[in-house]
Amino acid sequence: MATDLNKIHILGRLTKDPELKDLGQSKVANFSIANNRTYVQNGEKKTDVSYFDCEAWSGLADVVKKFAPKGKQVAIEGRLIQQSWEADGKKFSKIKIRVENLQLVGSQFSTSDVSSPSDDYSNYQTDIDEEDSVF
Repeated sequence: MATDLNKIHILGRLTKDPELKDLGQSKVANFSIANNRTYVQNGEKKTDVSYFDCEAWSGLADVVKKFAPKGKQVAIEGRLIQQSWEADGKKFSKIKIRVENLQLVGSQFSTSDVSSPSDDYSNYQTDIDEEDSVF
C-alpha cells in the first residue's frame, strides 16, 4: 500500500526580512519567498513569479532571522501545511511551507555579519514538533 507524500523543495529569494516571534519555549520565524519561472512563449521570453509563505521553528528560526535578510536566496526543503480559521462567520484557509531544512545560496556575508566560523548555519536541520504550531 502506498503512503502519502508531503515534501517540497524550492529555491527563491526572501521578499522581506523574517519576523521572529518568541513563544516562550519555542520561536517561529515567518517569511515569504519569491520564486521566478522563466520560459519562452511565441519566441518571447516571459517570467512568472510565485510567492510562498514560510515558517521555520526553534533553532532554525534563529538562523533564518540572523542570516537570511530580504533578497537573500535560499534553498528550502519542507512540507506544506494548511491553516484554517473562522472570522466573522466566514471560513478561511492558507497553505504555508513548514521549513525543515534551509540552505543559504549565493554570495557569503561580510565577516562583520558573522561573529565566528562556528556560526556557519548554511545547512541547518531541525525536528519540528506538531505541538509547536501556533494554530
